[in-house]
Amino acid sequence: MGIYRTAGLDRTSAIMTLILVAAPATALIVALLFSGEVRHAALTITAILSVICAGSYAIAPSHYVVRHDRITIKRHLWRSSSIPMSEVKRCYPYPQLAESKLLRLVGNGGAFGWYGMYASDELGTIMLYATNRSKAVVIGNGGTFILSPERQDTFLAAVQEHAQSAA
Repeated sequence: MGIYRTAGLDRTSAIMTLILVAAPATALIVALLFSGEVRHAALTITAILSVICAGSYAIAPSHYVVRHDRITIKRHLWRSSSIPMSEVKRCYPYPQLAESKLLRLVGNGGAFGWYGMYASDELGTIMLYATNRSKAVVIGNGGTFILSPERQDTFLAAVQEHAQSAA
């Protein structure tokens, strides 16, 4: 079993995360400085943005676990997702994801990472569980998954070794 940290946030994701974290703090400051309807509105906005921020963090990938039978995508505070190793047909680096045009179908587009279902002209429908698009790794198993481990080379070697023995 190997545990692989997600790569550090790419620049766009870091900026989006900073904005998302700063927004409820800014709304809270407004609530403290004003009274009446402005305070009520600012407190409501603070609450909504705090829930969005906490939810985005909870669902974001934190690390990946490679075992002989599956790759598990661990999240900060949410249930894990898995890719059965017996279905892994390909696994390769995909650094061009950072420049690719993706259409987000369901998911998060930058805050604490890139995760959810996306459409890509080149790859079709994909599931992203990544934090850094320039360190993307494609895992194919009928559908396509994209992960972003910090140590791509050792992650790829482990996946390829286990996928060959599972085939």
